Amino acid sequence: MDLAFSRVDAALTDFAVTPFFRHETVEDVMASQREKRAVMRTIEVCELRIAGEKNYVPVVPADSIWQIQNGQAVTYAERFSEQYRQFKTGGAQEASGTPLQELSPYGITPAQISLCRAMKIHSIEAVHSLEGHALKALGVQGNDLKRMTSAYMANLTRGGQVESELEQLRRQVAELTAALRAPSPVGVPSEGEHDDGVDEASFSSMSDDQIKAYIRERSGSTPRGNPSRDTLVRMAMEA
Repeated sequence: MDLAFSRVDAALTDFAVTPFFRHETVEDVMASQREKRAVMRTIEVCELRIAGEKNYVPVVPADSIWQIQNGQAVTYAERFSEQYRQFKTGGAQEASGTPLQELSPYGITPAQISLCRAMKIHSIEAVHSLEGHALKALGVQGNDLKRMTSAYMANLTRGGQVESELEQLRRQVAELTAALRAPSPVGVPSEGEHDDGVDEASFSSMSDDQIKAYIRERSGSTPRGNPSRDTLVRMAMEA
């Protein structure tokens, strides 16, 4: 891989590059020199189809190093692992990102989609990332396509914010519902029940000590002495 492309590739987003893995037969130069005849071998390579570059298609060995990350070498096969897996299993190698057809509500035409394909642009994210020379390569359609993708991305962001707010509201509703459904202490009428009025039946399942605790909670003082149960119930109803 040439150094010029290395510098360009470092500035490209993954959406701006559509990889295509294939086999290619190349000469093994060292073996040819050693055996004094052309020695060929088949290797795995990756075509790098760059958005906005109609004629420039770099080809690199699949096992060549793309970057060093945290001291670890990352090959092009690892960088584009999903497409490489599709290649190895015989599946169709699909471009990453959102299909351009999703821009139909924003006004994209079949002709504009065809233009993008001709310029190796296969996703909304790829169009959105275009700048400078790559954007100019789309000609008069470039500004319209950028406007559409900007509107799509803005709506996507707003949609994510709304969903986040809705999820927060759902959690709050669930917490409130759980709190309302939580049982009151055994035999103790809730504050709401007291406000609506209580009768003797409300205290039928309570012990004397529980009724005294209820009176203390409602009035701030515990009944003195050893009043009868009827007296405790009356005091609780009046508390």
